[in-house]
Amino acid sequence: MRAVTKALPLWKKWDFYTGNPSEDLENEGKRRKKLWRVFYLVRTRLTRRSCSRDRRPAKILNDFLTHFRNITQIMDCVTCDKCRLWGKIQITGLGTALKILFGNGDIEKLALEREEVVTLFNAFNQLSHSLKYVKVFKDMLDISDSIGPPENQIH
Repeated sequence: MRAVTKALPLWKKWDFYTGNPSEDLENEGKRRKKLWRVFYLVRTRLTRRSCSRDRRPAKILNDFLTHFRNITQIMDCVTCDKCRLWGKIQITGLGTALKILFGNGDIEKLALEREEVVTLFNAFNQLSHSLKYVKVFKDMLDISDSIGPPENQIH
């Protein structure tokens, strides 16, 4: 999430389109407005201190790269093509996020390919849905805790 908001100057210059010209013209303003609202909300809720405490960025990046290599090797062994595709999209999106977060220099000079942007937004979408369901499951757990186990209920 931090990478998506850090790259705001890039997104302002980027053309987002669906491939359907009439739909793009009709929805461009709505889509951009919604996108900026999401970016603003995420940006205001993240603090710089939450990313790293006492660790250096080089150490964090090295740890991530090691884990990515392991995950990529595991993904190559997955037999389901759909699962492998989604796994690689997620990994590429996270790699793009790292490229943005730990890139050297001016963010506006960072060159991202369309594939990287698409995978970053797919990863952002998946993460957003995951967080939503964590809240749903937590709420369900809270409700079940307040009711208690079935054997303690009086019939």
